[in-house]
Amino acid sequence: MLETLSYTLKAIVPILLIILLGYIVRRIGHWSDDFYKQLNQLCFRLFLPVQLFCNVYAIDDLSTMNWCVIGYLFCGILACALVGVLAAKALVPKRLQKGVIVQASFRSNQAVLGLPLANSLGGDAAMGFAALSTSVSVPLFNVLAVLVLTLYGSDEGHKPTAKEVAGRVARNPLIIGAMSGVIVVLIRQLIPTIDGVPVFTIRNQLPIIYDTINRLSVVSSPVMLFVLGTRLDLTAVGSILPQLTLGVTLRLIVSPLLVIGTAVLFRETLNLTPTELPSLITITSTPVAVSSAVMVQELGGDDQLASQMVVWTTILSAITIFCIVYILRLSGLL
Repeated sequence: MLETLSYTLKAIVPILLIILLGYIVRRIGHWSDDFYKQLNQLCFRLFLPVQLFCNVYAIDDLSTMNWCVIGYLFCGILACALVGVLAAKALVPKRLQKGVIVQASFRSNQAVLGLPLANSLGGDAAMGFAALSTSVSVPLFNVLAVLVLTLYGSDEGHKPTAKEVAGRVARNPLIIGAMSGVIVVLIRQLIPTIDGVPVFTIRNQLPIIYDTINRLSVVSSPVMLFVLGTRLDLTAVGSILPQLTLGVTLRLIVSPLLVIGTAVLFRETLNLTPTELPSLITITSTPVAVSSAVMVQELGGDDQLASQMVVWTTILSAITIFCIVYILRLSGLL
């Protein structure tokens, strides 16, 4: 039991400490809000895409990946969204709050918190699978979010067309980074080999470029976690407490129980291993993505509820993720 506790603490506490550092520096530092916003944009548009590229590129052969689990994750996200729709319809009276609740049910902070957590739980192999999972989950998150927020958005807001939705998804830096890695790996598998080694790879023939990209990718996780801490704002929740409680419950309890619980029950059918399980944890158990609040502002919705959802799922996820990892480790699944 002590070994399980030690494993769980080592996986989660360093991530929480970096977030806490960001929160403290934001309160006692002298940098402006614009500085943190620009730093966040730099990470989102450069460091994170590079990290995703490197993680996917590190996969030797895409055919060895457990695509059954990838398909299961895709279906799991859709199932979480459906549960969110049913919960919002039954329990949320205000139209502009329904979309926020539904988005919270399925949209996790996979890119910022998920990747470093997967690395902590399963090492490089789990990190590579998590990056591949991100290439599937991030497009789905974006498409579902646009559809849901358009459905429940204000009548006066702009309703994006299918072309605009497709363009927004295609231009997402995270998708570009992950899919670039997939394309390079596919090309690498078509290149002639000598003794099983491709005659040309970025790592071997262009080591300077490879090392540069790798160094950039290392920057991503700590900086993004730090910036996430600077964005925490513990303001009063007031009249939105019932809706906030519902959204937090869907994101941190219902979604993990639904997706992870079902996967564990059918783990032999899915051929689920400690390499894939961290991706299920990160996609279903991490807090609501920071970008979700921005999308609510753009498409219409209760932006105060959306912002508080990000704050409180981030804070409370420290407890729920710890419990999930501890139980799975104690069960011998991690």
